[in-house]
Amino acid sequence: MPESPEKTAPKWHHPAEVMKLHKLKQKKKQLQARIAGNVTKTPDVKTKEAFEDVFCARKRKNPFLSGGENKKNRIEPTAVLEESADQTLFKLLNQNAPNNITTESFTSFNNILDKINAKEKEENVEIVKAQGESWLPIDWGLKSKARLLSEKPFPWNQKLKISEEASGVTGFTRCLDTNCETQLDTSPNARFHQCCLFWQQPSLPWVNLFPRTVPRASAAGASLACNSVIRDSLQAAWSDSLRSLFQLIRTRQCPYFYACANSFTVLFRAAGICGHSEVHALVTPTTRGFRYMLKQEDIEFTMPLKKKRTSDVGYETQDSEESVKNIDEEEEATPDEQWMKSMGINAEDIKQINYTQAKILHKTECEVDNSDQSLILIEGVEVHAFYNFLINCKSTTATTGPLAGIPPTLLAPVAYHGATLTSLKVRENKVHVDDADYYSLDLSGPILPSTIHNLFAINPPEHSITISFNNIASTNSFSKLSLDDTENKLPEGNAVFIKENLADCGLNDKVLEHFAKPDNKHITNVDCIKYISDNKTYTWT
Repeated sequence: MPESPEKTAPKWHHPAEVMKLHKLKQKKKQLQARIAGNVTKTPDVKTKEAFEDVFCARKRKNPFLSGGENKKNRIEPTAVLEESADQTLFKLLNQNAPNNITTESFTSFNNILDKINAKEKEENVEIVKAQGESWLPIDWGLKSKARLLSEKPFPWNQKLKISEEASGVTGFTRCLDTNCETQLDTSPNARFHQCCLFWQQPSLPWVNLFPRTVPRASAAGASLACNSVIRDSLQAAWSDSLRSLFQLIRTRQCPYFYACANSFTVLFRAAGICGHSEVHALVTPTTRGFRYMLKQEDIEFTMPLKKKRTSDVGYETQDSEESVKNIDEEEEATPDEQWMKSMGINAEDIKQINYTQAKILHKTECEVDNSDQSLILIEGVEVHAFYNFLINCKSTTATTGPLAGIPPTLLAPVAYHGATLTSLKVRENKVHVDDADYYSLDLSGPILPSTIHNLFAINPPEHSITISFNNIASTNSFSKLSLDDTENKLPEGNAVFIKENLADCGLNDKVLEHFAKPDNKHITNVDCIKYISDNKTYTWT
């Protein structure tokens, strides 16, 4: 019973809580004043001072009543009104921020119109991109996987009949166009199987030879490196295959082929492909040591993707030998050394200066190593010298690791000596994306540039489809080379002669016509291509 008076006793409040209660009361009064329409603007600094006065003494004049300070605040919106010359616009601007008058409120009607026009222009640009193009881009970069997605079932699947598989193999090996009259099975399954085939050398079923840049734990490579008989046999067979492919490229009976080593990839292209007048080879990525070996073999090359900051030094360009000499091989005194000696600088200091200069030179050359800028272009007769270099260079074959003793992987769309006919791995599935079900086909293996075009060629025009890719990042620079970066261009107006010269290269007529165009805008890196059946256009990213 004696505890009841203590429970009913008033609780002691902390000064901070009292201040919070005062603030809540003031905010409540402000809200009521706004609803009643008695307040138009809230001052910034002076309002804060008024709050402090209220907290210090209760009997104070209400700062929100009409007074001298409030008259000044009413003058500001009139200035805005005069500047904008539009009452409606002024009210719209003040609805978003009634308590703060900032410099953004002082906006003229012309500026508002400029912003609206700018937004309309941006929307127009997006609409143009959404329209797509009537042609497919060419991506010379290699891809290891592709996924086909469609809302409708595909006309083809991974289950093949005997006639479909046989007709697909026959059509691919003989480079036949199934759109023409033929006695082969021209069903969608047979044509799809024909698109999934390619030629590879070497082909070891127990070792994954693509991509070569991904290390895979395997004991097979070590055993091949230790066995000299197997290693020599693989190298001899690979040399014969490379020789066969190079002869096909020179005679324009093969449009292109790839040589995938552990540390670099080479793309050989025939004359006439992408507007080049001569056989040419692209190598990426490269290092200073690799470029130095080419220089030692007197193989001339250019680096078209390298950014030119100062005068080129080292072994990157054909004119480098005339501008810079190798300091290690330099025995005679240069004019700079003679000048330094005449200035009284001793030999030790001159040697130190030359060493520092060589170190800076080496650092500059190594900056682009293993990047897109390290891509080198070899054209004309120099391609034959580079071909001999690949056959005789022992460093192209790794001596350690899971792929030790195995030569670079050769990939081509046409048959050549010693090649193995290989097929992409196909897996059919159904996926659920964004609350919708899609039919999916996954392709695994080396996906060549012509394979992408062949897949879209067999797709019915009324069937929308999306293909996304897993790119090999080190080969993306193949698609960044512009025709303007080379001097060996085909003259304009020779498209008919180019197509006729490449008639036996093994590509479909429509695909060949696209690959022979000397147009830079048709070549780009793609991660995803979408075909829209409504307007028969392609969009890509």
